[in-house]
This record gives sequence, structure tokens and C-alpha cells, in this order.
Amino acid sequence: MFIILVSCKSEKQKQFEKDIVGEWNYDKQVEYKKHVDDSQIIEEPPSPFFANLGGFIFKDNGTVIDKIGFFDFNEGKSREERKITYKGDSTDYKLDNDSLKILDPIKNSWSNYKIISITKDTLKLQKHDGYYLKYFKPKYELNADETFDKIIISSSGCYGTCAINSIEFDRSGKVFYYGEKYNTINGFYKSTISNIEYNKIENSFKKANINKLKNNYYARVTDLNTITITFVKNNKIIKTISDYGSQAPSELVMAYRKALYKYQNLKLSQFKTEKDFPLSTMFRIDKRKKTLFLADSERFLLLNEILNAKQVELNFKENFNLTIFGDEDKDIVIKTNGRFFKYGTKIYDIGYNFIEKNNLEIREENY
Repeated sequence: MFIILVSCKSEKQKQFEKDIVGEWNYDKQVEYKKHVDDSQIIEEPPSPFFANLGGFIFKDNGTVIDKIGFFDFNEGKSREERKITYKGDSTDYKLDNDSLKILDPIKNSWSNYKIISITKDTLKLQKHDGYYLKYFKPKYELNADETFDKIIISSSGCYGTCAINSIEFDRSGKVFYYGEKYNTINGFYKSTISNIEYNKIENSFKKANINKLKNNYYARVTDLNTITITFVKNNKIIKTISDYGSQAPSELVMAYRKALYKYQNLKLSQFKTEKDFPLSTMFRIDKRKKTLFLADSERFLLLNEILNAKQVELNFKENFNLTIFGDEDKDIVIKTNGRFFKYGTKIYDIGYNFIEKNNLEIREENY
């Protein structure tokens, strides 16, 4: 009897090990009652930071990708000292019959789940008595032709200690990062990533089906954080999405969360420039008292274009004022026509007309 029992458990574990491999997305957390089907389940409200998010990618080598990632919130520190630290998304897992254990790299301890069932498209895990977590197998149709030269993400901060920063990823491998406040690193930096890393970031966004997303998502409450994401192809802004209060589809939120904190896993070097105007995204562009709207991520994109522009000598029609807001009302004005930017006696050429290319004069404020 003992041998039969061990054999049955072994076969059950082997089946779970086979069936769990693949990608799973979080569906809902539900109250568990015996003999109750899914139409009668009672949902429990998830926590705000991880609302409607999550999932796993189990591999057959004993590693798993946590689709949320691992974030250390420094809970033991004072409010002003708290800075979110991203610890990556890969860890180990192991199975023991119907017990699933996933290593938490922050606490260095195992999170325990009981496998209720695995079918070809549904995974049910019980973590706490009375509740189980339901996951489904997503089906993605990634468009191979949908590629971007640059992806830029900006975080506005909130009423609290939300990160205020921006990061730009370039297909060539260049990375530009600017941390203002509540980051583990503040200041202007540059770095590089491999083609594999860039493609990984790009594909995580493409899973959200970018072209079908709305331009604007928002929660009907105040004092939350706004994230803006800009996608660029051939120097043209293809799409900018604004998400206030993490209301966008979960795949987009998971993609920008990891990308926004990517700077913590990069080798950063301070960005140095001979241009003597402030490194700041706090600026506006005006023409005859009309202000052209730019989202935070678009301003960071333009700032990087100017900082990496070549100095030239020529005359041009100075149609617009780019005003950088300084301390003590000491604003700095840069003259521009969208391609050439004049500060003092120096003129810089970004190589194309940013305003005309993106129809900024006629574009409505959609973000």
C-alpha cells in the first residue's frame, strides 16, 4: 500500500511539473467554497500596487519569471527615506506533489502554494485558507512588423514618495535616465543595454497590444501617480499613453513598472554635456501665446534630442520659445523652429523638425 501511495504521488507530481510549464496571467483572487463553481465566487479586492496584476512564466529548468517582479518597499524606514528597489523578476521554484514553492529573493524565503488544479488553460493555487488564486494562459499575437526605435517612460510622482523620474531606451542600445526625487539614484545618467534586453522590453509592451490601447487611463481619485509612455519610430511619435492611478490594462502596467526601475540593474555613468542650459524636463514650447502640449515622456525625448544635437552655424526663423523653468523665476529661453535650437549664441541641430514631424501645432491634448 505504501509503495502504491508513493508511486501515485510521484506520478501526480510529474504531471504537475509538465503541466505548469508555460506562461500564466493572474485572473482573480476568489473566496474558496466547496462545491461552488466560478460563477458564484466572491472576489477579494487586491492591493493597490498590484491590482489586477501578476502571473508567472514557469520553465522546465526550475526557474520562474514573476511577471510583477520583486520590489522592496523599505517598509521599515521613515516615509521620506522609502525608495522602491527593484530586485528583478527571475527566481527558483520547486514542486513537491501538490505543493508549489517559489523563492522570494527579498525575504530569502519560500512562498508556499497548494496546487488545486491545472488544466490546459487554467491554474488554481491556494495560498491562504479560504481563498485561491486563479490564472489563465494568455494568447498573444505579437506583430513582428510593430517595432520601435525608442521607448520612453516618465513617472510624475504623487502625494507621497512615488518616484519622479524618466528613462529612454534606444534600439541602438543607448539608455538615458533622469532621476529627480524618491529614487535610489538621482541625477542625469547614461548606460547601454544589449539588443536582447531591448527586444525583451519592447516585447513586454507589445503584449499589451499597443495600437489598440487608449491614449488616456485614469482613476477617479486624487493624488496618485501618472505614468506616460512614448513609442517612437523614424523620429515620429507613434503613440503616447498616459496612465493615472494604474488603470491601464495589466500587461502595460507590468511592462512599464519593470522598465521604469531598469536603471537600478544597469551600470550608470553620469551624463556630461558641454551645453550649459539646465538638464530639466520642466519646460514649455510657446508660439504667439499658444502653448504646444507635450506629455512628460515626450519632453524627456526632446530634451535628449537637444542634449545629443550637433552645434552648427546658420540662420533660421525663430518661430517658437522653449522656456525652461528656473529657480527664483529665472527662466531660460531657447529659440527654435523645431529642428534648430538657439541658446545664447550657440545653435544646435537635432537633425529633423520635432514640431512638424509630430504635428504639435495642430495636435489636441489627449494625454
